[in-house]
Amino acid sequence: MFNRIFGGGKGGGGARGQGRGRGGGNKPGSGPAGNCVCPECGHKVTHQVGERCVDLKCPKCGAQLIRE
Repeated sequence: MFNRIFGGGKGGGGARGQGRGRGGGNKPGSGPAGNCVCPECGHKVTHQVGERCVDLKCPKCGAQLIRE
């Protein structure tokens, strides 16, 4: 009865805000800076915020770009 009245529950509340979200971390391709690179010919294009490299095509050979 005491627990119901005064909120003596056993909830874990384990959320600690450890998620980095989009564009965070220290892995290759994280963050807004960097380049998109063609795996076929090596041509580099500056990465634009809000655009995924894999959605772009190389202006030289037409291959799908990847994040550097």
